[in-house]
Amino acid sequence: MQTTPKGLSDEKAARMILALRAGQTLRKFAVKPDRLEAYFLAHPVYAAEARPLIAANMAAAFSRKGAHLREKTHCVNGHSLAEHGRVAMHKGWMTRQCRACEIMRYRRGGVIKPEVLEKVKARLAANASLNSFTTSGRKEYLVRFNTLARYRRENPEFDRFVIEKTKRSNSRGQVLRWQRVRNSIVREEENDYYRIRAMLPANLPDRDDIVSMIFEDLLTGALKREDVKSRIRGYISAHNRTFATKYRKFGDSALLSLDEALFDDSSGTRGDNVSRGLWD
Repeated sequence: MQTTPKGLSDEKAARMILALRAGQTLRKFAVKPDRLEAYFLAHPVYAAEARPLIAANMAAAFSRKGAHLREKTHCVNGHSLAEHGRVAMHKGWMTRQCRACEIMRYRRGGVIKPEVLEKVKARLAANASLNSFTTSGRKEYLVRFNTLARYRRENPEFDRFVIEKTKRSNSRGQVLRWQRVRNSIVREEENDYYRIRAMLPANLPDRDDIVSMIFEDLLTGALKREDVKSRIRGYISAHNRTFATKYRKFGDSALLSLDEALFDDSSGTRGDNVSRGLWD
């Protein structure tokens, strides 16, 4: 005759098998594993039915873990998780987080600690910029910018203190920003110079003179930057007409060089005998 192990009665075993058939686990029965195993050994037919049900119900229960979180459609603040939700690792667990709430928390800012506040006041008294101790990763970092901004909103007197102490740093920042703008303009102009110079033939003499002509028209508005490439040949032709490399007819007379010798047996030139200027 089979005996029932101590601690697990037939009546309790009957209730357990009914719960297992209904898809439940044995957690609520609080039966110890060694006593359950002893009962299985004493009742092989019972064990043959209970063991598969226990394994299947445990797997189903594990898959249901976190179901109430996965099925949530809105966060505690009412934001739609379909629009603002994201999955992220938090403390070793995959969690659903709301980006709208994160933005709200960032804009609200944290609470500054009293000892950190004293260090912030000391840095401001030394005319340090806000960026020097609110940028993470720096050696002088003290507090996040949004946390300091929250304390300034809640304490107008401290906010006036910050404004007074950062006036000079603001002006220094303005000077630096305008200097960067000016440097950028100068660099862009230099880039334009070499870019336009590269459009001219490499064997062309006086390329710098042609670039100067183009820059003059750019400054006066007679030429647009996007039209330089299409009009580069016109500037080359205008330069060649002004500084001819070959003698040609000038009106009814030949264009002669003033450096030419008047006679073959003398060193005198035409320029030595000029008595009237070109514009007289």
